[in-house]
Amino acid sequence: MSPSIHPVAALIIALPLFLPHVSRAQEAGPPTEPEVDWRGKIEGDARKILKNYYNPALRHSDVMQSCRADKGENCYNGGDHEDQWCTSSQCHQPGDTEKFLARLAEASDSAPDDPIVFAHAVYAYARLSHLEEAGEMAGRCSYASWWCDLLSGMVHDRAGRVMEAQASFNAALPAADPALTSRLTAVAELLDHDDRSDYGKLRGRERRDFDRRFWWLTNPFWSISGNDRWTRHIRRRFELILHEQILEVTGNEHPYSHEVVVVRRGHEDSWSKLGMPAPRWTSIKAATYRFTPVSGIGGEIGDIRYELTARREDERYTPDNYGPVHQVPTQFARFLERDSMVVVVAARLDLVPLGPPRTVFLVSDGPGSYPVGLQPRVAGPRPVVEAAVAPVPMVASLEFLDRAGGAARSRVGLPALGTEGLVVSDPVLLTPDSLSLPNSRDEAVAAMMGTTTVETGAELAVYWEVYGLVRGQPLDFSISIEGVEEGFFTRVLRALRIRGDDQGPVVSWTEPASAPTHPMALGLDIAGLDNGDYVLKIGVTLLDGSTSTTTRSFTVARP
Repeated sequence: MSPSIHPVAALIIALPLFLPHVSRAQEAGPPTEPEVDWRGKIEGDARKILKNYYNPALRHSDVMQSCRADKGENCYNGGDHEDQWCTSSQCHQPGDTEKFLARLAEASDSAPDDPIVFAHAVYAYARLSHLEEAGEMAGRCSYASWWCDLLSGMVHDRAGRVMEAQASFNAALPAADPALTSRLTAVAELLDHDDRSDYGKLRGRERRDFDRRFWWLTNPFWSISGNDRWTRHIRRRFELILHEQILEVTGNEHPYSHEVVVVRRGHEDSWSKLGMPAPRWTSIKAATYRFTPVSGIGGEIGDIRYELTARREDERYTPDNYGPVHQVPTQFARFLERDSMVVVVAARLDLVPLGPPRTVFLVSDGPGSYPVGLQPRVAGPRPVVEAAVAPVPMVASLEFLDRAGGAARSRVGLPALGTEGLVVSDPVLLTPDSLSLPNSRDEAVAAMMGTTTVETGAELAVYWEVYGLVRGQPLDFSISIEGVEEGFFTRVLRALRIRGDDQGPVVSWTEPASAPTHPMALGLDIAGLDNGDYVLKIGVTLLDGSTSTTTRSFTVARP
């Protein structure tokens, strides 16, 4: 008996990480533009205007003890993170903000040769949510094209125009001062532990390769055009440079610890004098999800793991154009079919609050390699998707987007299955209501659980396949569950072709291979398992001593 398969062709197409963009310099021919001293100070009337507007002495008496942007409260004078002395609901008189912006624009017009003052006029309009005016002003930029592109990218990203922001930043970075480009693109602050230490030693091509891998893995949704997490990172870093210049005007300094916090979490949007729920200045609304892998960046692709729920110290980001974002429960499995690896995933879509979504399954084996999106072969609350791909390590991402902007995903790294010798597929956990054991892979996939959490039932049904066999050769099987207390005995309740009712810490039996690919299914008695985490371990041994082992982690969580 050979396993059947629902064939799906996964065509890999190459896309650049950042979209190409024709800059002003490319349109105009060889550059003859004046240099921009991006480290320069704010001078002239703009300096006085900023100093007066952000004067900490000009405050009202109705002082608040805390402010939470995530609760809809109006923090920092309408979200102006530069106004960090604002601890009142009325930090400025009505009309003050409009007067401030108009004066800053006039100061810029009066200093047509000062790109720093111009940048701060655009920055002020953008951060105070006058995005149309900010865009019009950025469009009139006549300084170095890369400086103008950075300003345009900042405005586009604040307006949620990710593709335009990506194009602008992509045009600016190669042409900018290399020291500025290095600072804007560095990701050290987003890394943890060994990755951060190793990143500091990288130079040139090695660092660029690491950066490409990082943004490939950190892109929140491959099924959405552009990488909004990357554009937000570049904007955060560029605005921090402008922030330093404002601090110099007001007599303050910008410590590196603040740079780390803003790069990791975003600009401050909330504050508390009480120390709770967060320190004095903090990002809460802007810092909801962690899209960097919790497993690190520099390891094996197959070991990549994600947890969207972020701790306070983690890298965090809240998308503007979609969300909330949910982690959807899934079960991934790998099989072999000729020279291909077949990846199958089932999900429990009924456990996340989404409207009818668009479902896309994508796999990628490295930066710049994105596959054609595949639709589920089984739809509904437990969608199942199957794809035949090259037998190499890869990252697989199952993504859902509804019409209201709600989003969910499950993304994991998958090691390659070997194609030579004795190989065992991943065990597939089957739905508890399966009345009979599957006789083929198609039947197993149709009954595949959309999660690895067992909530009901006393039996765990499992399907797997063994490859690299000769029909009739003896196969010694062993099966056990790790994580149980000593003295627990596993019992095989149902199985294909065997009678397995023995009890013991490891259940074993021998049967002949039915074909070069040998399918196997059985039901295990797990009535005695308490709630907790376990590992199902299946081993196969041939007469020549060769062995292969496969595992499946699962959780028992009965009500």
